[in-house]
Amino acid sequence: MHAAVFGAGQISSALVPLLLSAGHSVSIVRRRAWTDEDAARLSPAGKRGALTLLTGDVGDPALLRQALDGADVVFHLIHAAYSTEVWRRELPPRERAVMDAAAEREIPVVFPESVYAWGHQAEDLHEGRAVSPCSPLGQVRAELLAARREHPARTLSVVASDFIGPTAAATSVQALVLDRAAAGRRAVVFGDPDQPHALTRLPDLAAALLRCAEHAEDLAPSGDAVLHAPTPPARSLRAEAHQAATTAGVPLRGMLAVPGPLLRGAGRFSVTARELHRQRYLWTRPCVLRPGVLGQAPIS
Repeated sequence: MHAAVFGAGQISSALVPLLLSAGHSVSIVRRRAWTDEDAARLSPAGKRGALTLLTGDVGDPALLRQALDGADVVFHLIHAAYSTEVWRRELPPRERAVMDAAAEREIPVVFPESVYAWGHQAEDLHEGRAVSPCSPLGQVRAELLAARREHPARTLSVVASDFIGPTAAATSVQALVLDRAAAGRRAVVFGDPDQPHALTRLPDLAAALLRCAEHAEDLAPSGDAVLHAPTPPARSLRAEAHQAATTAGVPLRGMLAVPGPLLRGAGRFSVTARELHRQRYLWTRPCVLRPGVLGQAPIS
């Protein structure tokens, strides 16, 4: 299988080595120029597949043609700055361009997805629920899901919760909670540390994305599917931090819960803080992602 991968962040960093190790070839596109270190990071020892690094924007038709040359599947992993305005401006046209190109070639497009589009249903989210966003970011995600459903391209969206794992970003639960606890520092949370909160391992998400690519017709027979990534049963972030500290052999220094009023006040000056405050409902109530067709973690 030859895969076209758009985006080179925390998900791609887990998926591309998995694809190459399985013997699949990969063309990966990002806006910034590539370095030798980037290539080494994406190429696992003993890889069996070929890796092609491309630079540019998916809105460029010539680049799209080059990236999709010979492709059997597209993994659309592009994200944007944490802002409703930026998401609404940048994400829909890029997804549409990729889906248009994929439909012409009759190949599937696989997307990762968050729980944002389901709003308060994230307290106990079962696969197959209708979207019901309760925040501006959630509304954008709901619109993206609707556009995928209505597009002639075969699309599969894999819903995940907050990420943990070796390739997780510096703003992730991995960095703010687990890594800080393991280093003997206070873990940082944006709500109640004692509420159950589902965490999706990036290796499990990558394995689920690959499974969707390999079985796209079976998993999305009607042309569109929204599936849950295999995710362990939700535990409190305090319990997760305690386990990380215990594994590292250090005492848990405690949890720093950022107060809601402080986050709201910071939102007057910071777009990120404003959006985090709007999403705070995910951290003050349970966030549970029930297993679906793809099963429960771990699968990687």
